[in-house]
Amino acid sequence: MKNGIRLLAVLIGLQCISLHSAIVIENITVIDAKNEVRNGQTVFIENGLIQSIGSTLDSSIGESDSNLERVDGTGKYLIPGLWDAHVHLTFVPEIDHKTHFDLYLKNGVTSIRDTGAILRELKPSLDYIKENPVTTPRLFYAGPLIDGADRVYKGMEPGFPNLSIGIDENSNIRGVVDGLIAEGVTFLKSYEMLTRETYLTLLQVAKENGLRVTGHVPLSIDLEEAIEAGLGGMQHVRNMDLACAKDADNLLIERQSDLENEEKIAGSALRTHIHSSQRYYAIDNTDDVRCLRIIKKLSAYGVFQTPTLTINTFDSRRFYADPEWRETYKDLPEAAENDWMDGSIRLSANDVTENAMKFDEWSLSLVRTMHEEGVKIIAGTDTPIGYLTPGYSLHKELELLAEAGLSNLEVLKSATITPAEFFGLEDKMGAIEAGMLADLVILNQNPLESISNTQDIHLVIAKGYVQ
Repeated sequence: MKNGIRLLAVLIGLQCISLHSAIVIENITVIDAKNEVRNGQTVFIENGLIQSIGSTLDSSIGESDSNLERVDGTGKYLIPGLWDAHVHLTFVPEIDHKTHFDLYLKNGVTSIRDTGAILRELKPSLDYIKENPVTTPRLFYAGPLIDGADRVYKGMEPGFPNLSIGIDENSNIRGVVDGLIAEGVTFLKSYEMLTRETYLTLLQVAKENGLRVTGHVPLSIDLEEAIEAGLGGMQHVRNMDLACAKDADNLLIERQSDLENEEKIAGSALRTHIHSSQRYYAIDNTDDVRCLRIIKKLSAYGVFQTPTLTINTFDSRRFYADPEWRETYKDLPEAAENDWMDGSIRLSANDVTENAMKFDEWSLSLVRTMHEEGVKIIAGTDTPIGYLTPGYSLHKELELLAEAGLSNLEVLKSATITPAEFFGLEDKMGAIEAGMLADLVILNQNPLESISNTQDIHLVIAKGYVQ
């Protein structure tokens, strides 16, 4: 089955909606990252699609429709529904899928991309969407992290739940991918402990099946080789620091030696050891010419970046230390709320380290350069890791992307058109045009004046229904 058909199933096949819905939004300013700002527009929505947009509306539309809902858009702004393109629905068991979904929609997030979950644990989320098609966001998922034999997230060490599968050169990689496709995945997520040979095979098999591979670039491979072999995306700009170092080739040799893991330590500990020994050394010894060459190659090959600045700045921005941020925990189940509050208060007592500030500055600077060189940026957060409350955290990510140098319109693009483009769905979602899916957010204030205005939400429309 081609990936386009699988994606179509996400858009319409999983939502067998029999109810009729018709909405007219009148006299609103329409903003998306594809078209000019359009003032005083009337938008007609029916059967989950935008049917028409214009300064006037055919007076016969909706005359005989008792289900027609009229929304006064005077003084308000209409934007496409937002994406959080890096979430983990199963990472914190105390936060159930309904809580996730409700918080995404509350915050205008109408599409999410789950970037790592064991499928049997994700199944309740998928079942819930089938049973509640009009009150849930669109969900695209990779299934488990595809890691090496010494996998990191295997559920055997604190803080590392079981999110992954492990493969090596002896694995039936085609069979693994076929099995994931049969379970409905629409992309693959690679992880850091894969060997070079296994990773290159995975990229090839994914290409044959029309799937993008995104994730953490394995520690065993040179980034430029991965790009040329078909890397589809990167998360957290992970391992760019190592690739940009002046002696990157020597660091790669050291990592490959460490990955032999002769002492047979846990994969999570081995990965931590490698990053602890190389990350800040690499940042302190960046080869700017080499780094710019790599960034230009990322742009030329169309490799999507999901920087997740919210998690990269976890130890520096410390949202969890802000009492106002901790108010969002009240929307979580009680067990999660209490655990997060205790953990946040405990962590807040720690001082911000020099390395945390260094990584913050490096991350934003790197994203700024990537954007200037035309690398495709996608908004995602890693919620609920790092006390990042689902839904709310997306707006923090948007603010950080603006701080990194994207214009407010470009930030909107990162959370609307670009994630749709990752899946080849930019002709169906991400902009406000006739024929597009009706995932929309009505704001009380102009997001082009301040990206923080995406938080001032008047109304959310998902799958053609007012939420």
